[in-house]
Amino acid sequence: MNVRRLRRLRADEIEPLVDDLWLPFAREMAELDDYNALQSDVREQAVAYRRERFEDDDVVTYVALDGAELVGYASATHESSPPAFSRGDRLSIEEVYVRPSHRRQGIASELLDAVEDWGDQRCCSHATLSVNARNDGAQAVYEARGYGIKRYKMTKSLE
Repeated sequence: MNVRRLRRLRADEIEPLVDDLWLPFAREMAELDDYNALQSDVREQAVAYRRERFEDDDVVTYVALDGAELVGYASATHESSPPAFSRGDRLSIEEVYVRPSHRRQGIASELLDAVEDWGDQRCCSHATLSVNARNDGAQAVYEARGYGIKRYKMTKSLE
């Protein structure tokens, strides 16, 4: 593996991020649970969504590179605490993905360090994330970093 580096996503990398990382991530999550099933043609919508988020000051995406190849990313948002609570602002980690060929090399932890540092710079008092109940590998990474269950998110089909 070449020297790896982390940095913020650039505008010209939005389409490669969607094609090379997000679509494989979304498909992997759909294999874990039908709840995550994708529509037949989501690429255009995914690119537009990423472009919109790229312009939002309260959203950050870091990418990991192996040479010039994108091999992982993490996306997070800064969210203000509702005024009724004294818990402070939070960093909501929305997505973390590393290509299977690059897993178990510390990349996910490096990406988490980057988004957590960004949240700390924005005065977030805590970080939250959701993980698929069947994604044991990701759960192990998060637990090793000190994440724990605070609430259970439950779903029910209404169809």
